[in-house]
Amino acid sequence: MITKTEYVAGRCKLIVELERIEVLIKSEDEVLNFPRLIRLADERLVLAYGRGQHGGKENERRLAAHSEDSGRSWHDFPPDSPWSDNLQTSGVLGYLRDGSIGYIDVFPVNQPDYYELPVPWYKFTLDDPVWRYRRFAADGKLIDDAKFRVKNLPWKAAAYYCYGDLLDFGNGELFTTLGAQVPEDIPTKDNIIQITTLFVRSTDNGKSFEYVSHIPPSRDGTPFGPEGVNEPTLAILPDGELLCVMRTGGRAPLYQARSRDRGRTWSVPESTGWPAAKPDLRLLSNGVLACSSGRGVYGHPQVTHVMFSLDGRGEHWEAPFIFHTGPGCSYTSNMEKDGRLYVAYSDSSFGGELNAYNRPFQAIKWAVLNVTKTDVGHKGRVSPSGKSKKSAR
Repeated sequence: MITKTEYVAGRCKLIVELERIEVLIKSEDEVLNFPRLIRLADERLVLAYGRGQHGGKENERRLAAHSEDSGRSWHDFPPDSPWSDNLQTSGVLGYLRDGSIGYIDVFPVNQPDYYELPVPWYKFTLDDPVWRYRRFAADGKLIDDAKFRVKNLPWKAAAYYCYGDLLDFGNGELFTTLGAQVPEDIPTKDNIIQITTLFVRSTDNGKSFEYVSHIPPSRDGTPFGPEGVNEPTLAILPDGELLCVMRTGGRAPLYQARSRDRGRTWSVPESTGWPAAKPDLRLLSNGVLACSSGRGVYGHPQVTHVMFSLDGRGEHWEAPFIFHTGPGCSYTSNMEKDGRLYVAYSDSSFGGELNAYNRPFQAIKWAVLNVTKTDVGHKGRVSPSGKSKKSAR
């Protein structure tokens, strides 16, 4: 495994070094997957995660653990804690300007439990979806638990689920993404998903939302990928432009689109060049854009990585920095702290037997990366192998 890579683009050099990998939670008898890191005040962290075989109706649970010492030790919340109430790596989460944390559940509340849905899940459609929006204080206390509808949806009925980031534009204006499988977008021949990413806005601090725009799963009859555009992640760039990176399939490239008018219109999605599932986008304090994710076939070894855009805009993405090859779910979650990038991921069986990989235990881990940016004063690019390249731009 390569533990240090240098990238050069224009006058910028980025050194990415794997400082350490640490086990956060482990189990000798259960699968652990789907981590989501959430920062509270001071040294406190929350880790939402899944325990039990994915898709196993009898034993899959959504749990959350907390750490009071920056991740050195973890303890599960009690079952009656609000954090134990179906918080996931799925769903929409954001850090608001007043210091609170907002979360929208992954599925509408007026549909059956996930395990009671038809197979496939997108066969169950709603013409009046209702979502749950919760808000937690910076100290972790639940301060609001409400429901909302989205006004002016452009289709009569759809199957919904959401992933993403909740952005706070200020003055009560919140902006986020939802996912919709519109029935007419499902190919009649192959019963596969072709998901639309839609954008919604609230002007009353989350009490109500209205439809703003959407990115369809195809253009001129050609799908963007085998799954349409789904599992989106959002970032606000320094000039106010919005960047949305989306999954198009477990082994298909991520696609990205841009908006210069606060989400009302979007550019045609373009491939980032790198395949992955569930991207997690973050603009680092040094101006570099980072996107953690993973790829592979469920039940087989995954490749878990971070890709970087030295221009801070996603105009060019460097070859991913890989820190894990092995079992897992391909889903990651990241945070920046103390000048380092922390990426949580699973090193655990998925879709296969518990001990299929001869691991001593199943685990949620994080990779701690030092990401150092400097001005090198010359043009060119250096590949992860260390060989110089001319810039592609």
